[in-house]
Amino acid sequence: MVYYFEKISIINFIIGAYKSNIFKHLLQNRIIKIYYIDSSRSSKKILIPVLNLLIKNVEQLNFKMIDIMGEHGELVETRIGRSDMFDFQKEIINSAAYKNLRNLSWEQYGILDYINKALIDGYTFEDSPRKKIFTINVINWHMKKIKARESIAFISLHPWFELYIKYSNKYGIKLINVPSNIFSINFRMILRGFPKLYQSLKNIKTEKVKKENFNDKSKVFIDGRGDFEVINNGMHSDFFWILNSEFSLQNVIIDCISRKEKKYFDEHRIYSIDSNYVFHKKNQHNYKVPFVNYSSKYKDEYKEIKSILISYNLYRQNWSSKFKQNNIKVFFTWYKYSSKHIALADAISDNNGISVVWQIGFDGFENAQMMIKSDIAFCFSGFSSSIDKKVNSKIKYNIIVGYVKDYAAPLVIKKANELRNQLMSNGAKKIIFAIDENSNSDDRWHTGNVLQRENYSFILKKVIEVTWLGVIFKPKNIKTLIERLGPEIEKLLYQAEATGRCYIYRELGRHTTSAPPVLAALSADVCIHGHLNAGTAALECALAGVPTLLIDREGAPYSKLYDLPKGKVVFQDWPSAIDALMQHFNSSNGVPGFGDWASIIDELDPFRDGLAAYRMGTYIKWLTDGYDKGLEKDEVMSNAARMYAEKWGSDKVIIS
Repeated sequence: MVYYFEKISIINFIIGAYKSNIFKHLLQNRIIKIYYIDSSRSSKKILIPVLNLLIKNVEQLNFKMIDIMGEHGELVETRIGRSDMFDFQKEIINSAAYKNLRNLSWEQYGILDYINKALIDGYTFEDSPRKKIFTINVINWHMKKIKARESIAFISLHPWFELYIKYSNKYGIKLINVPSNIFSINFRMILRGFPKLYQSLKNIKTEKVKKENFNDKSKVFIDGRGDFEVINNGMHSDFFWILNSEFSLQNVIIDCISRKEKKYFDEHRIYSIDSNYVFHKKNQHNYKVPFVNYSSKYKDEYKEIKSILISYNLYRQNWSSKFKQNNIKVFFTWYKYSSKHIALADAISDNNGISVVWQIGFDGFENAQMMIKSDIAFCFSGFSSSIDKKVNSKIKYNIIVGYVKDYAAPLVIKKANELRNQLMSNGAKKIIFAIDENSNSDDRWHTGNVLQRENYSFILKKVIEVTWLGVIFKPKNIKTLIERLGPEIEKLLYQAEATGRCYIYRELGRHTTSAPPVLAALSADVCIHGHLNAGTAALECALAGVPTLLIDREGAPYSKLYDLPKGKVVFQDWPSAIDALMQHFNSSNGVPGFGDWASIIDELDPFRDGLAAYRMGTYIKWLTDGYDKGLEKDEVMSNAARMYAEKWGSDKVIIS
């Protein structure tokens, strides 16, 4: 018999053995095999050595996310987000537990949507349903590998456990729940149950908010990424739509996380707020506080939904106060990947305001995390709007604006040409821009550093080998690059840099490299994106007219990008891409259609005129102008949609 432990510990083993037939098999001297994914310190030192003396068949289950593949070469983790989590969410909503706990107080504003999305979000990946589902798939993968038809898996107790049992049964896996950590206490969640105390403790650490640089105009709150450059130079900026339109910087409000940022904003007369400051005041919100029906039969599910509602109330009450006290009429965010934006959309409605979500990245296929609940959403194209529909988004006005960063190319072309000339002066005749994404050292729960290293190693070796080849890298996160590359690739990198034909962009914003992909693309002859399940940077390069290749190493066969020509745009690995690249470079006129996205580019951006940011800024200005004229929310939104349709086409406004 085969047994799997999600995390083996002395307590979990004793409980698991009691609930199963491990002891019986041991007494009967039957052959059993025990695998574990993680282990506690005590089990490493005591339990596992003792079990190996008794059983001699206890070992850690080694796997990499990149190895867990499903049908059609799709990464299983990708399939889980694209399909399984939608099904699992439906199972939860249709379950007896959910129906018993559901209360009429959820039927207001976006509370029901907040709960339903939060149920599949998880507070962290560590405790998320997505990780549980992936763990079951890992066990199924390993069972096939060792040719086991059935197994018993011990997984930490989780709400909706009967649904995990149902899911695992189809793989021949019998689930038994065991405690995760009976001694752990979530002090933050306990504290959140006492809002006044939580508010007081948070505000002790923060400075009192001052009304500096403040005017009485209707304000837009920018929920940014920490790119606070206010010079329109093409670099990443949270203010890009303002810098490229007629909207005023003095009519926005933004959070800051440091005195350095506060000083910068003050110098540019931008009103900023300490991100940790809690604004909660009584009677600032307009809803009946929701609660969950108690059921002794579904205690774990009750606790989960109760904690979800606590977080909703804290978000809404604090942000309602923040919006009202600062005359904020528009909440503007890019972050749609958790349920938080739904609570903040309800909070802005308490001030008769409008919630806006803008599309930051290209989504080639649906994912459960992408669901949006918002008054307005700015999207790249009709295709992007169709993805919003597929993930059950609830958007009153979906406005097609084009790719939002398309303004940058003219602003960075001079700098791009300077770099190109620099590399060519050192012997480069052809230049590649190699695009990498971020990575994680634990390749069980991420595609891992090894996969990212390929984005550097293959090209670096080629640049060192071929004296007329140059390369540019723009890491997503330069801070961790050397650590992620490892000593061998680091050595190759320095060797290539010494030739003068290799350059790395190192400018850093709060979280990511501040240089946009198009800056590197315009210095290059060909761009190569080592991923296909993302593709935003590749799209930016293709829209700039630079031949752009995609390498699908993870497995995303359902992506829209698979409509691009295989062998000319889409490749399966680096060696085949480099071979095709060298053939292209060595041909006098190049390979026809190499890196050409013309077949689908109209579907991904119907404008391609460099004015997407201008359209966004103009639309937001229409909203705030409407409020400053004393109009109500619905009229403000209706007028803006009408003006946009008249100016850029009625097919660019999708009303639900």
